[in-house]
Parts: sequence; structure tokens; C-alpha cells
Amino acid sequence: MGVTIHYRGTMNDIKQVETMEDRILELVFSLGGRATIWRSFSQHDSSRVVRGLIVNLEPGQDTLSLLLSPEGHLTPLFQIEDAEKAPFEEPPYCSIKTQFGSLQGHIAIVHLLDALRQRYFSNLKVSDEGEYYENRNVRQLSQKIALLRSAIHAMSEGLKEHGLSSEAAEDPNILATRIERIAALVQLKMFAERNEPPGRANRIPSERWGEPSLEDEVDAMDQLRRKSDLRSERMTRRITEDTASGLSAEAAFKLAMEEEGLSVPARAPDDRSDAGASEPWLESLPSHPFDQASELSSRFAHPAVVQAEAFLMQVMNLGQDESKISSFVSMLVRASMDMVGGLVQVTSDEADSNVDRALTITQLKRALSSYAYARGAIFGLQGDNRITQDQSNQLHGQLQSLLETIHSLFEAAWT
Repeated sequence: MGVTIHYRGTMNDIKQVETMEDRILELVFSLGGRATIWRSFSQHDSSRVVRGLIVNLEPGQDTLSLLLSPEGHLTPLFQIEDAEKAPFEEPPYCSIKTQFGSLQGHIAIVHLLDALRQRYFSNLKVSDEGEYYENRNVRQLSQKIALLRSAIHAMSEGLKEHGLSSEAAEDPNILATRIERIAALVQLKMFAERNEPPGRANRIPSERWGEPSLEDEVDAMDQLRRKSDLRSERMTRRITEDTASGLSAEAAFKLAMEEEGLSVPARAPDDRSDAGASEPWLESLPSHPFDQASELSSRFAHPAVVQAEAFLMQVMNLGQDESKISSFVSMLVRASMDMVGGLVQVTSDEADSNVDRALTITQLKRALSSYAYARGAIFGLQGDNRITQDQSNQLHGQLQSLLETIHSLFEAAWT
């Protein structure tokens, strides 16, 4: 006997996957859990991408798969490769065992799945052996979990992780407060509109009355980051198209800047080289990550940045070995540079205020997303026989170490 939640369904609109990922990331890290964005590519057909999230909400609880097949079906972890090869005949069942985690952990999963059903998976089917999904009876769920002797010890350990003593766990008032907190967080993260601050009914009060909560600040930073990313994508697309049609890099950059309503930075006359004078816009760019000044400053960089830069160097060497750069190499290089950029901003200053912490969280989400794309690109390179199994293992090992670092920084930022 166990306590397991079974679920299956198909996403209404696969184009909403990144929005869903952002919301779930915020919820999971707010609850003290961990989540990893996933991108993997079929070795036989690179257009078949499995994407979504792998969630570890708390110790003792199984991993929650929120992965999607290319057709939008929720996909269990052991069927990732099947989803990459061909469409499922019908949506498969996913499951997560919760009896070795805390009572609140089970409840959080139920509320998350219910929110996903309301917002993204209208046909989601859920079967809860603890029967909490069907009737929201906490006492009945508690009794079912308590029937398992091994789960009793695990449950108390899980409660300690969330700051509750075993005595407090038995107090129905404290337990009810904890459950209300979980429900409120789900509402805030999954349903609050992003174009304005959450309404009073969905807001979790800030400890400092009258000031924006950390969640509000993260929302604002996310909007700025998303706007910046969209601008960057548009400019990159425009420059690529214009240079391909024969325009010089300088002219293409100038047109892209003007299209976005930005002024092209002017270079003050000096006695620098003619090469620099022919491309004045280069001076608006940051110094090359591998020039002498950067090498000097990197001696004092945070270990996380050093770690990310070492991975980037490995990736750059990969690109140099290619006679023809593949799309997967380009993806890997860009993702690696984004990880470095995010970690540099995260570790450059102390987070003394909610605004600082919100910026840190936003940049860590950027690094986490970049990790996912880098991981998917490595699978793609291996599938195209561009790298060996040993090279793949080495890159994955470095990425795993980076993921652990990002998770540690995430935990520190939220707490």
C-alpha cells in the first residue's frame, strides 16, 4: 500500500509552455522546493522536443514530472525517450508517490495539479490515493499516510524541513494555517495576472505593511527581463536577416537599434585604430570575456561565475573544432553565455533589499532556463554525432555541478 497521485492530460496550447514554466518555478521555489526546466531533442528527429519541468518539492517525495511531449501530453520520466521517437497513441499516466514526504507536500501537489487543470490542462484527470484531491479532507489524508510505519518517520522529517515541530504538526490550527498558506501561494503564482499587481484576494501580505512583497518585486523584474529578451531576439533576427542580404554589420546594427527606438552610441574621436573607427558601435558592447582585463577581474570572481566561465570555455572550444557550426552548437554557446551573464549579475552585489533579491531571483531563473537549453543542445549534438559519448558525459557532468550551484543560490535568495 502507498499514497500515490496519478494524473494525465494534454496541454490546451503548447505555446503557453514557457509561461507555465515561469509560474511553476516561482511557486516551487517559494515553497522551498527545486525545479529544473527540461529540453531534450530526439536523436533521430531534432524537431521532436520534450519540454517542461521536473519538480522536487521536498525530501522524501518522488519527483513530479511536468514534462510535455511534442503533442503536449504530460509525460512520465521513464517515457521521455518514447516521446522523442513518436507520438503517444493516448496520453500516458504519470504518478508521484508522496507517502514518504510531509502531509503539506502532498497537499501542495494537489493544489498545483488543480491549478494546472484550471489554467492549462482542461482535460486533466487526477486520481489521488489519499483522496485529498477529491474531497479536501486533511484528516483522512493524514490517517492514510500514518498507516505506513516508514512514512511516520519521514513525515516528521519533512515537517522539520518546513519549520514545524512534531507537536505543532498535531495542532489543527497551525496545520490549517500552513495549508492556507500553500493554497494562497498557488493562487498567487498560478492565477495572478501579470500585467498588474495581484488583487487583494490573491495577495500574501508583506511583512512590512504597505510595501510590495518579494513576489510582487519578482513579477516586476520578470516583466522587465521578458521585455529585454524580446527586444534582444528581435534585434538578433533583424541583424541576421540584414547581414545575410549583404548589409554590413555596422549598418545592420544601426537599423536594428533604430527599429527598437534606441539611439546608436557615438564614439568620441581619439587616436585608436582605424579598425575601431570603422565600427563605432562596438564600443557600446561589454569587454570580451576573454581579454586581459576580463582575465584580471575573473581572478576575484565568485566561484559560481568561475564555474560557468569554465563551462563556456569548453563550449567555445567545441565550436572551434567544428568545420561547420551546427544549430546545436550555436544554441549551446548562447545558453552558456546567458548562464555566465545571469550568474555575474547575481553574484556582483549583496542582496540587501526586496528589489535586490527580486533581481537576483530573476537572473537565476535566466540561468536555470539557459541550463535547460544547454542540456538539450548537448543531446542534439550527440544525436548528430558531433560529439563523442565521453564529451557528452563531461559536459553533462559540468552542467550538473552548475545546476546544484544555481539551486543553492536560489534557496538563499528566497529565504
